[in-house]
Amino acid sequence: MENLQHYVDQLFQKYRGSKQIEELKWEVLSNLEAKVADLVADGLSLDEAVKKAKANLPSIDSIVGERRKVYILPLLQELLQLGLLYTLIAWIVTMPLRIWGMGIFLNYGLFAICILIGIVYLILLGINRPASTQNLTSMNVRSAFLLRKTGWMLWALYIVGTFVFTTALYFGSNLWFSTPVNLTGPYQFANIAVAYALPFLSILIPQWLHAIPRLILKYDAGEGDIIAK
Repeated sequence: MENLQHYVDQLFQKYRGSKQIEELKWEVLSNLEAKVADLVADGLSLDEAVKKAKANLPSIDSIVGERRKVYILPLLQELLQLGLLYTLIAWIVTMPLRIWGMGIFLNYGLFAICILIGIVYLILLGINRPASTQNLTSMNVRSAFLLRKTGWMLWALYIVGTFVFTTALYFGSNLWFSTPVNLTGPYQFANIAVAYALPFLSILIPQWLHAIPRLILKYDAGEGDIIAK
């Protein structure tokens, strides 16, 4: 929605030159577009939906401020929902690995985590949502962005570290003595392929952390009509 893009650009006009501000602006635009889409789906015209979404947007000064008052219960519900979804994806992906030693432990461990997250999620769903709208918690937006950035950096370091370790483990002697790699069969090839590919599954963790700033903005106390939906 081009008019919303222009509107958000104007709102953030005096806050420029910071990568965090650009990320924050993108989050605000994304939430604004999602809100307009929800209102249109509820029967409002596009113009009415845009007008109402703009009216319910908190002041940019409060958004840029570090600490925000948020509705903690729906935020935790959606965060757990994402965590459950990502864990289920990881569990399904690792199912074929149950024929492999560590794959059995990993797959059943992910299944146990799915059950645990699911139980907590159902408990939170059982809480009376309208009555919970008074439960506000102060959250630090800057810390949320820092956590997201740190999560991606640590993941990148982990991937590099595991790649180097796996290469040294399986091909260290070949590289050291400049000898050709000799794979004895498909089982050995599968073991090596899994050892290289499995760490990439951990990308779901920084993906989960990536959602936290967006959810803080989504459940900001200034957007009370979202909770009432």
